[in-house]
Amino acid sequence: MADEAPGLSAPLNGRKIYFVRHGKTDWNNQFRYQGVTDIPLCEEGREQARLVGLRLAGAELGAIVSSPLSRAFETAENIAAHHPNIKIERLPELTEVNFGEWEGLTVPQIKKNFGEEMFHKWRSNQLHVTAPGGEEMEALYDRSSRAAAALLARSEKNIVVVGHGAMFRALLLPLLGLPRSNIFWKARIDNCSISAVGVEAGGAVTLAFLNDIAHLKCAEDVISALPLI
Repeated sequence: MADEAPGLSAPLNGRKIYFVRHGKTDWNNQFRYQGVTDIPLCEEGREQARLVGLRLAGAELGAIVSSPLSRAFETAENIAAHHPNIKIERLPELTEVNFGEWEGLTVPQIKKNFGEEMFHKWRSNQLHVTAPGGEEMEALYDRSSRAAAALLARSEKNIVVVGHGAMFRALLLPLLGLPRSNIFWKARIDNCSISAVGVEAGGAVTLAFLNDIAHLKCAEDVISALPLI
């Protein structure tokens, strides 16, 4: 029995939900906060999206769900290109965190315009400090919980979810049943990385792997041979 295996050493036999962060944009390369601002993929991001599409080409997918923002949806299109029988579904709850007046700004600009003290307070404690005009953390966790419930309620064996770094970090908490915490800067999720959770028959959710970017680092002709745990 899986629940009798010490140290979670039993294989994951249930459903998988794969999380793919969108490819890079010009604002990513300029280290600007994007949030809900609808910035398209840059040339590098489109290439990353193509490569992650190749990585997932051989996966037996039942659904592809995306944030409605264009940088995520275009990334999802590169995955769907290898799965012509699957139509991409938009899930508004997957939209990136709204950073309010900080959108489009770099960290030095934020510190100059809003003060270093406020920025560092926010970086260290998003639970109680919100970017000016941005999404309140209570609203974010409520939205994350709705997104988690919608994904876990699905019946497909393998699902790909395409979205955003900050939202994915927030989403991990309700998915894994973890208490609210300042997770924004404690989990690395690179552009076009793949992370995954396993969902067992009884509903238990386990983090299978995080931030896999092997497909962005190896020769293209071996991408299709890379395993997905």
